[in-house]
Amino acid sequence: MKNILILTVMLTMLMSSNAQIADTIIKSAKIYTADASDTFVQALAIKDGLIIYTGTDAGVNVYLGAGTTVKDAGGRLILPGMHDVHMHPLEASSTNGSSCSLSSAETNPENYKAIIQACGSTPNANGWVLGWGHSIYTLLNATRAPRLILDEVYPTTPALFMEETSHSMWINTAGLNVLGITDSTPDPVGGHIVKSKWGTVTDVDGILLDNAGDVAISVALVTNGTLQTNNYEGLVYYGLPLLAKNGITSICEGRTYWKQNYIQTWQQIKANNLLTCRVALAPWIYPDDNDATQIPAIEALYDAGDDMLKIRQIKLYSDGILINATAAMHDDYEAGILTTLGFPFSKGLNYIDASRMTNLITALETKGFDFHIHAIGDRGITESLDAIATARATNGDIGARHRVTHLEVVKTTDYLRFSSLNVTVDMQVTGDFTNPNHWHDNDNFIGVTRSDNLVPVKSIYDAGAKVTLSSDWDVSSASPFVGIQNSLTRAPQNLPNVATAVKAYTINGAYVMRQEDKTGSLEVGKYADLIMVDRDIFTIPNTQIGATKVVFTWLAGNQVYQDAVLGTAENMQNSTKFEVYPTVAHEEVYVYFTGEKATDSSIDIYDFSGKRISKQKADPDSFTNNEIKIDVSGFSEGIYILKFSNGIDQTKSKKFIISK
Repeated sequence: MKNILILTVMLTMLMSSNAQIADTIIKSAKIYTADASDTFVQALAIKDGLIIYTGTDAGVNVYLGAGTTVKDAGGRLILPGMHDVHMHPLEASSTNGSSCSLSSAETNPENYKAIIQACGSTPNANGWVLGWGHSIYTLLNATRAPRLILDEVYPTTPALFMEETSHSMWINTAGLNVLGITDSTPDPVGGHIVKSKWGTVTDVDGILLDNAGDVAISVALVTNGTLQTNNYEGLVYYGLPLLAKNGITSICEGRTYWKQNYIQTWQQIKANNLLTCRVALAPWIYPDDNDATQIPAIEALYDAGDDMLKIRQIKLYSDGILINATAAMHDDYEAGILTTLGFPFSKGLNYIDASRMTNLITALETKGFDFHIHAIGDRGITESLDAIATARATNGDIGARHRVTHLEVVKTTDYLRFSSLNVTVDMQVTGDFTNPNHWHDNDNFIGVTRSDNLVPVKSIYDAGAKVTLSSDWDVSSASPFVGIQNSLTRAPQNLPNVATAVKAYTINGAYVMRQEDKTGSLEVGKYADLIMVDRDIFTIPNTQIGATKVVFTWLAGNQVYQDAVLGTAENMQNSTKFEVYPTVAHEEVYVYFTGEKATDSSIDIYDFSGKRISKQKADPDSFTNNEIKIDVSGFSEGIYILKFSNGIDQTKSKKFIISK
C-alpha cells in the first residue's frame, strides 16, 4: 500500500511537470462538448487560444500555474460557440438599405404617402431614397399603379422601397427612368416587371419582382466611398457586437455582393483586427450576367484564407418565395392567387434554371467552391439536387460540401437524396412564420396538402441528412436559442432532442465551413470558441430555451462579449466592480476597479492575436476615485484585451476597440 501511494504521488508530480500551464481554466461548469459521444465535462483548460484539457475539476488542476486565470462557472452551462451558416450581417447592419420603414399590416397603400412624407428621407450618396417594410399585397390593393403613389411624394427623385420579404421592390417613375425601364423592357433573368395591371397593356406599374428588384437595388447601392464606409461602420459598431451578444462565433454570409465591394469591406475589418467571429463569404451568382465571363470572375475571388476569413462558397438562387408565387413548384399555384397576381407564370420562376445551375456547379466545384443554394419550392429543390448529382457524375466525388437552404416544400422522393449526395440541409425555423400554426397561411398559394408539411426537418433528418439551423438574420432573430427552441417544438416536423439541435448550430455548421477540425466542438486541440449561458437548456422545458441569454462569448480564448449584468454576477469575485470604458476608444481608456489594490497591481494590454503590447504599473496611488486613465493614442485600430491584476487575489479582463 505504501509503495502504491509513493507511485501515485510520483506520477502526479511527473504529470504536473510535463503538463502545459494554462492561460485560462474554467471549472465548476457543465460543459457540453458536442463531440461524437455527446460528452459533458466539468472543466477545461486553454493555452494560446486552444483547448488543452477537458475533464474534471480535479484533473484540470494539473494545468494550473501562477499566471493562470481561473474562472469558476458556478455550475453554469458552457457550449461551443454558435455557427450561423446563413445570415446577412452586412446588409442588416448597414445604414445604406433604408431610411424609412413601412408597416406590412397596412391595407391601403394610399396611407403610405403620409408616412413616407413624415420620414423626410434624404437621398443616399447615389441620389436614391430607399425604404423598406411594405407588403406586395398592400400594393395590389391599390386602385392605380403603385408608382403613381410614390410619384406624389418623390416626383423627380428616384425612390425604391423593398418589400418585407426582400423579394420585390416598389419603385417610382423617376427610378424607372434611371433604370431605363420602359413598356418595352423585357423581364430580366429570374425576375418580372409588373405591367398593365392598372392601366394599358404597356403600362409599367412600379412593382419589380425578384431579380428585377435586385437589379434596381444594385444600381441604387452602386459602391462608392460613403456607402462602403456605412457598411464598414455598421458591421463594426452594430452587426459584429450583436453576433457576439448572441454567442455566434462563426458565420457564413448569405450573399456576398462582390460587385458592391462587400469582400473589401470584410477584408478591411479583418486587417484592422476587428473581426469577432470567423467568416465564410459566398460570392453571388448574378442571374443576368453571362457565365462565360462570370465564371472566371468568380474563380478569381477564391481565397482559402485563414481561420478568420475565407472565400470558398458560392451563393445562387434557384427560385423565389412561396408567398409571391415565385418559388419554383412542380405543380401550379392555386388558381385564385394566380388570378390575383396576374403573373405570366404558374409554377414560379427560376433565378438560375436547372441546366445553367448544372454548368455552374460542374465548373466551379472543381476550383474548390462549395455551393449554397436557395431553394424554397419543391421543383427548385429537385433541380438543385439534380444539378449536384450531374456535377458529381461528371467530376466524380471530389469532396464537395454543397448545401441547400430554406427547403419549405420538399417532395418525399427527395428526402433520401440529401444524404446520398452528401448535401447538407440548412433550415431556418427561427421565424414564427415557419411554425406549424402558420403552415396553412399558405393554403391560398399552394393548397392544403402542400402546406401541411412545411420545412420538413424531421423527415429529412430521419432520412440521414446532415442538418444545420440558421437564422437568415435579419429576416428572423439572430438568436440561436430561438431557433433551437422552435426546432424542438414544431411537431410533427421537429428535431429529436436538444443535443441534435445544438449540433445543428455548432459542429454541423463547422463542417459546412470546413473547420470542424478546428472548432465547432470543445475538444483538445481545437480553438476555445465557447459561450456561457444563463440557464441549462438540457434540463429546462423546451418552450423556455428561446429566452436563453449569453453570459459571455469567447473566440480562441479571448472574450468578445460579456453581459453587463450576468457577466458580473458569474465572476469568481463579484463583490467588486471592474469596468473598462469607453468600449470604442480613440485616445484613452479608463479602468475602474473598486477592490483592494497592492503596490504591484498591473495592467497588461493584448492585441486580439494574444500578443502583449503594453504593460504598466497600477498601484493604489495611480488611481483617483478608483479610476486610472490609460493612453492608447499610439495604438492602431483593432480589438484589444485589457487585463488588470490587483496584485492580491483578482485578475480581470475586458475587451475594448480602438477606432481612429
